[in-house]
Amino acid sequence: MRLPASQRAKQVLTSVVTQVAPPIRRSTEVAVSEGIHRPVLGSSLKRQLRATPVRLTARYLTFAMKRGRLAALAPEPVGGNLFGHLIVFRDACIERVLARLCARIPDGARAHQDIAELAETEYAVRQGAAEPHQLRRLMELAPTELRVVRDLGRPWDRHGDEALREALRPAETLAYVASDVTQYAAGTDTVKRTNIYAAFVETYGDTAAERLRDEVDDFRAQFEKRLQSLEPADRERLHHAYTRHCAPAWGDYPDPAAERHEQESAAEGVSSAVVLFGMLCVVGWLVAYVAIVYRGFADQTFGVPLAALCANLTWEFAYGFLLDPLGDYFHTASIFGFLVDAVIAWQAWKYGAAQFPNSALGKYFRPMFGLFLAIALPVNYYAFIDLADPDGEYTGFGINLMMSILYIKMLEDRGSPAGQSMYIALGKWLGTLCAWIATALTVTTSPQRTWPTSWSDFLRKSLGHRSYPLTPLINVMYGWTFLLDAAYCVLLHRSIRAAGMSPWRRL
Repeated sequence: MRLPASQRAKQVLTSVVTQVAPPIRRSTEVAVSEGIHRPVLGSSLKRQLRATPVRLTARYLTFAMKRGRLAALAPEPVGGNLFGHLIVFRDACIERVLARLCARIPDGARAHQDIAELAETEYAVRQGAAEPHQLRRLMELAPTELRVVRDLGRPWDRHGDEALREALRPAETLAYVASDVTQYAAGTDTVKRTNIYAAFVETYGDTAAERLRDEVDDFRAQFEKRLQSLEPADRERLHHAYTRHCAPAWGDYPDPAAERHEQESAAEGVSSAVVLFGMLCVVGWLVAYVAIVYRGFADQTFGVPLAALCANLTWEFAYGFLLDPLGDYFHTASIFGFLVDAVIAWQAWKYGAAQFPNSALGKYFRPMFGLFLAIALPVNYYAFIDLADPDGEYTGFGINLMMSILYIKMLEDRGSPAGQSMYIALGKWLGTLCAWIATALTVTTSPQRTWPTSWSDFLRKSLGHRSYPLTPLINVMYGWTFLLDAAYCVLLHRSIRAAGMSPWRRL
């Protein structure tokens, strides 16, 4: 059961765990992978599936190695005595395994060294105004992690592949810059730790656009030169992808006005109120999850409506494994959600046919269940991309609303509270409410102003907010989900009492 509204709250909780985590670049990395790599390199579905375990492992290891390097650069060591030694040992093991994986790709030693240098460069940039050579290296090295994953997913044994890899390097850099400029203009991902253009603004102020354009022109010249050495087919594919996805890198850059960045600096981080409601949100959904799994085994049924289950399971899979897999804590945490959903899906697989007696769905339940999953996966995957929804707000809340409607329908169809309990209903209801409050507090409070001046002002600003992550559509989906969940609680309470059971003794 996805918790889309708590993304900001999750960001706060993970920042408590580590202050030296690598930058969160979900949108940028997806843009580079989808915009440059896929149309240029391609590959058969069979080859992609075969390479997926190795690529996932490499993605995690590069992430973990860079995180360890950043931790080592921090002025205060993470942990002390035995715990500190264990962290050092863990990071050393990660680096050794990653070095072995890098040995399987062309120029693997260079890739391994680039990951370490990227961590050092990012750390230097995050400490304050960076030196010009550090900003240039940040541009060159930003796609390093993706390059390792890219190379492990493709056998570079074809004539002309070496020239293609070298031509991809400046193209990848320019795609990163293009995506970061777009994010900056949209007012998202603008913190200097996570955005190349923001780092230039931090260093050069009002001349940032001119300085970045000079660097971009140099990378464009590199690309044009290397493009000529490619085979005609490779040249055409790469030039087409480059033209489509790199254009914002040499267009009109956003105005780096000082007053705008003062506002952004003030907005960096979230208030303790967001943390509080984020934690309450997590508790609510954790109770619902435990009760769903327990009730499913106890009643030999499944506790999530079938359509919502298919949508939710494939949402978690797409976010955790397809969109920048293991790229950061959010994607990694989504894998845990997928595993819990997989248990619920197994309950549906085992007990589902009995829920639809004397029907085609019951007779052919398992093949149809597989068909529903096959339909839901590409719909969810492309919704992330086409809706420009990196946090899954639109898709996640759409699934949540659908689930609320279908829970009422499931209660009516079954004619009993089988697979359901008040703890599931209340956990979902209160978890969703706290998630909305946490999201609304991110746009109405700041670390300097922990709570709204008044609750009426809070509601007015929240309901009138117009930009992502709290748009009018998301508010509407929140509101109906809240009302339908409240109605479901009342109906379920009556159903449990009518069955002669205690609503509160039934987990």
